[in-house]
Amino acid sequence: MFMTHFLNHYTLKYTPLSPIHIGADESYEPGNYVIDDEAGALYSFDSRAALAGLSDSDRQQLLAIVNGKPDDTMLTKVQSFFHNHREKLLAFAKPPIPVSSGAIRHYLNSVGKTKNREKNGRVINKLEIERTFFNSANGVPMLPGSSIKGAIRTAMLDSINNGQSTRHKKHKDLQEELLGGSFQTDPMRLILIGDASWQGNENKPACQVQFAVNRKREPVEIDGKLLDSSAEKKGLYQLMECITHEHYQGFSGSLTLHITDSINKSAQKLPLKDLHWSIGQIAHACNKFYKTLLEQEISDMKKRNYLDKSWLTHVEQLFIDRLLKRLDDGEAFLLRVGKHSGGEALTLNGVRSIRINNQKKKPDTWENQPKTWWLAADDIGNRTNLLPFGWLLVEIDPKTPDSQLQNWLERGNQDVIDWLQRQSAKQNALKQQAELRQQQEEARKQAEQQRSEEIRLQQETEQQRLAALSPIDREVEEFLKPFQQQEHDTRLLQALESDRWQGEDAKSIAQKIKELMVDAGKWLPDFEGTNKQKMKLKQRSLKVLAYLQD
Repeated sequence: MFMTHFLNHYTLKYTPLSPIHIGADESYEPGNYVIDDEAGALYSFDSRAALAGLSDSDRQQLLAIVNGKPDDTMLTKVQSFFHNHREKLLAFAKPPIPVSSGAIRHYLNSVGKTKNREKNGRVINKLEIERTFFNSANGVPMLPGSSIKGAIRTAMLDSINNGQSTRHKKHKDLQEELLGGSFQTDPMRLILIGDASWQGNENKPACQVQFAVNRKREPVEIDGKLLDSSAEKKGLYQLMECITHEHYQGFSGSLTLHITDSINKSAQKLPLKDLHWSIGQIAHACNKFYKTLLEQEISDMKKRNYLDKSWLTHVEQLFIDRLLKRLDDGEAFLLRVGKHSGGEALTLNGVRSIRINNQKKKPDTWENQPKTWWLAADDIGNRTNLLPFGWLLVEIDPKTPDSQLQNWLERGNQDVIDWLQRQSAKQNALKQQAELRQQQEEARKQAEQQRSEEIRLQQETEQQRLAALSPIDREVEEFLKPFQQQEHDTRLLQALESDRWQGEDAKSIAQKIKELMVDAGKWLPDFEGTNKQKMKLKQRSLKVLAYLQD
């Protein structure tokens, strides 16, 4: 604790005791993630990273898909495209997140497919995975101060109400009555709680992708058949990114209490004096409310055999040993935060009234507890080895670690560290391969550009050369194009003898023929021997001379 004249500051260390999901209004969607089913890992990426990992032909294929009609077919093609090119995308993705085995099967059975849910049309398997609240700067999870403060507020209200059940007021009116007024006199104004930042082992994943499944609290049998909940009947589930309970003191934050003793009470309104809570009062109120709730929930879930046995054994042991004393002494306290925390964690004892959505068009009813739990599961059909959502241990200015709790939560450290190292090594290797492909592709593009530039310069030079030629020279070049170079003198002489050129043009052609014959060693006008071939060349040479002498 750090004290000033007006403030008391406390460092809080947060340890998730079960999976936690605090909504971020964002989801992983098949267009920005892929699942490596062999590794059991989700890799997310942004559109720029996706394009960086694809070749030119891949990008053209993707462009052709997204330029199509924006319907279910297009979306399934996009899903299939990213899944089929997943290894190219892993290199440019963010660090991996473990995915439960059931979620992997669900993904493989659903990606790129549609399913019939309504008689009047198809429904696409969109495969969104709800993200937990995270730091936008680095993508790691956070516990928002508002969620922590909201959970504390519920416990403090319940402490003030003390189980009274005579009030039948609206929630807002009840709060104002319990807290002695509205905003200005609300005692929670004296409590400042910062966002809790991630402090877990960077060599371990902070989150995992799991299902949220709905299970009945009480067995219901008709004609000897155990009935499932309506959610189970409809196959309803949620895929969620959850903070795992494998990081001791995985989050760190602060709590600040305003000291009002030196404040001029006449200058401003303040909460009632007995509502200026100390950190000890806050801890005891939270433990009274949430510890009782946890004990009752564990007891009820044990009856249905829902809970993971290893988790149950360790949690029960914790509340027998040192942790129980720390809770009783106000050194630490329990909270329940996030989605699927259950209606009891959001309402007060004595005035609890939870809306029950009845089936078969029956009117909704109001009860003191829900009829079902939403539980964390590795697979949609799991009825055992489940975990409750949202349980959080908060330690106040801890000086030494709780070794028993730390040993339980981090006993599998090496397994997940090895897993992450393997995925990181694979990702790095794929990135090196991708970078090599990019370098090769860039070198190819540069070579093509250089060749294109050379061709352009050659064409430009040729155009300049042709422009400098006389009309007769251009005509000769066009005439000789179809023929081999060794035939040029012969072909020109044949054309000359056929009267294609006359006058000075004929002399120019004859001069060209002479030059070609000289270069080829065929110019023999003075030959005196008997060699038949050379005699023919002499005759050809004399014909050319005749044109030159006219």
